[in-house]
Amino acid sequence: MKKLVALLLSILMVFSFAACNKEGGSEEGKTDDKVIIGYSLNSMDATMKTMADYFEQEAKARGWEPVLLNANGDTATELTNMESLMNMGAKAVVIMGCDTDGSAAAIDELGKAGVPVIIAGRGINATEYYTYVAGDHHEAGKAQAAYLNGLLDADPALKLNVAFIYGQSGSSSVAQRYEGFEADGINGPHKDRLTLVASQYAEFDTQKAYDITTDMLTTYPEINCFVTQSDEQASGIINAIKAKGEKVEDYIIVSIDCSATGQAYLASGELDATVLMAMKQLAVSSADYVAKALAGESVDKKNQVVGYYQLVTPETYVEVLKQNGMEPAN
Repeated sequence: MKKLVALLLSILMVFSFAACNKEGGSEEGKTDDKVIIGYSLNSMDATMKTMADYFEQEAKARGWEPVLLNANGDTATELTNMESLMNMGAKAVVIMGCDTDGSAAAIDELGKAGVPVIIAGRGINATEYYTYVAGDHHEAGKAQAAYLNGLLDADPALKLNVAFIYGQSGSSSVAQRYEGFEADGINGPHKDRLTLVASQYAEFDTQKAYDITTDMLTTYPEINCFVTQSDEQASGIINAIKAKGEKVEDYIIVSIDCSATGQAYLASGELDATVLMAMKQLAVSSADYVAKALAGESVDKKNQVVGYYQLVTPETYVEVLKQNGMEPAN
């Protein structure tokens, strides 16, 4: 009798499971009836995490199931992550790519499989994508140059000897940010008093920026200004100056992001200025194009987020964040 009862219970469970699958949401690309949307990150520093958080909030508000995967700056991992999202049945994927050329394979693979890919923030030389949405990256460098030009306007005796620390090598946005700075700063109205002394890539890495700064301070003692392309790198610069026993206030330091890291240094007065990336706007715009892709709409291959870059200082960053629908981290 015991064996018979156990057998009957087993059969009952199989039928119950089958009925649940038939009724309740094992359809590919869905989890509990929520459409899976992938989000592929190139790293998980403070800036990327903020962007991912905003997109996750936006996706959930639209009833989607966001799946976030981090490539840690490696295009091979990125390709694996994109394949994983495809195997999960993701209906669309947003990607913040690792490399302008190296990330193309991952995007093209999904595009050929019929999964629409929205390239966000950084341009990638892919062909099989739905659309690219970002700000004009030249504007970030131009904003940095405008800040330094303002200082030079105010003090005719000031001369800035600049160390420029790039972000990630192989990134189109990094190159465009520098082009903007070069046009309005190095070759700008005060080019006789704004001199590029040294430059190097730090790959958006705090420790690399620290090591580079340490070397630059020794090799080029005339440096009195650091321009960098992320707040994480600015952190490395600031801490390298401190470790050398010098005063941070003796240097002009200008960055990009206005991340939680940057806000902390703005609040302490150790960061003179940074350029806000309107990360929430990018998240909302990316989600808008996901919705259009899901609806089968055709869109332009390139779309710009207006006002994506805005200069902020210790006095203005809180208000500018709020104007862009973002809450200060501090």
